Amino acid sequence: MLFRSSAAIQEGVIKPDDLVDTQGGVIKFAGRKPITDMGHNYGILTFTNVIVKSSNVGAIKVGLKVGAERLGLYVKRFGFGRQASPDFPGESPGIVWDPGRMNESALASMSMGYQVGVTPLQMAAAASVVANGGTLYEPHVVRAIIKGSQRTAVPPKAVRQAVLPETAATVREIMEKVVTDGTGKSARLVSYTVAGKTGTADKLVNGHYSASQQNVSFVGFVPSRNPVFTIIVMVDSPRVGGDTGGAIAAPIWKRIADAALRQDGVTPTINPQPPVMVARNEPMPVAPAASIGDPTVVPMPANMQDTGLPDLRGMSAREAIHELARLGLTARMQGTGVVIAQEPPAGSPIDAGATCTLVLDRKSVRAAAPAGEPR
Repeated sequence: MLFRSSAAIQEGVIKPDDLVDTQGGVIKFAGRKPITDMGHNYGILTFTNVIVKSSNVGAIKVGLKVGAERLGLYVKRFGFGRQASPDFPGESPGIVWDPGRMNESALASMSMGYQVGVTPLQMAAAASVVANGGTLYEPHVVRAIIKGSQRTAVPPKAVRQAVLPETAATVREIMEKVVTDGTGKSARLVSYTVAGKTGTADKLVNGHYSASQQNVSFVGFVPSRNPVFTIIVMVDSPRVGGDTGGAIAAPIWKRIADAALRQDGVTPTINPQPPVMVARNEPMPVAPAASIGDPTVVPMPANMQDTGLPDLRGMSAREAIHELARLGLTARMQGTGVVIAQEPPAGSPIDAGATCTLVLDRKSVRAAAPAGEPR
C-alpha cells in the first residue's frame, strides 16, 4: 500500500479526494478467477477510502493507471528487493518482479500487494519513510557505543529520498484514517494518534496461493505527527479470531505500542495533561474578591519555586517519569536501571513541554543493594 499510494499521489495520477468506481466489488482478468472485495460492494469511493476500506478493486484500478514501470520504480525507492541493512546479513532481499514482464493480470496482483515479497524489516523501514517525511533510512541494531565514560551515538544512515515530504504527509493522513475509520480501528490508542495499515495476503504454499492460510499484518507509527516508534506485527496462518490484519494483528500492535510509549515516557498527543506553570517567587498582588464562576489560581508551593529542574539521579525510571510528567516535561530514556545522568542537569530552568533525557544503568542498582539482598 505504501509504495502504491505514494506512486499514485506523487506522479499525479490521482488525488486523495478523487473518485474510484469499485464496480460492484468485482474485477475480471483473462485466465484467472475474478478478484473481489471479499463480498463488499463499496460503490464509488474516494481514493482515500479505497485505502481506508482496503478495496482490492479500487486499488487495482488505480494501480493500472500508475502502470508497471512507475510502480516498479517506487518498489525500489522504498527499499524492496534488497537487504534492508548489513546489520542483518541473514535477511532475505525479498521478491521483486520485472515490470517489463508484467501483463495486466500481474499488475493487478501487484496493486493489491501480491507479486512483491517483502520482509517485516523492509516493511517497517518503508513505513518509516512516511513517518519521517520521505527519507528511506538503513535500519541498524546498535544505538550507541559506550567505552568507559564515553558514549558515541551511531548516526542514522539515509539511503535515499524516496518521496517528497508533501507526498509523505498525504499518505500519513490516509494512514491515520485507516486507524480512525477503517480496517485498523483495533489499533486505536486512547492517548496517541496512530497511522497504520492492515495487510491480509493468502500464503504461498507449494507455488500456489492457499485458500485457507494467510499472512496477516499491521504496520504503523506513533504518535503519527511526531513519531517515536514504527512497529510491525505479522502473524503466520492465524488459527482463531479471524483471518485479517485488522482482526488479528492490529490488537496485538495496540498492546505493544501502548506499553512502549509508556515505557519511553512519551507525552500523550490526545487530550494531554496541561503543563505545570512554574511561578516566580515574588509577592502575590492582592486580587479583588472573585465572583461565582471565576477560575481559581493555585500558586505552586514555595519549595517548588525557583528551584529549577530537580535532581533525578538515583530514581527508578518510573519515579523519574512521574516527576517529569508532574512538571509538564517529557522523558527520553537511554538504558535500564536507575538514573545516573540527566540532560538538562538539575537546577536548569523548567521549560514546560520540553524533553529531558535520562541515562539509566543497572550497575547502580546492584551497587546500591545492601549485602545479602537480591540484586
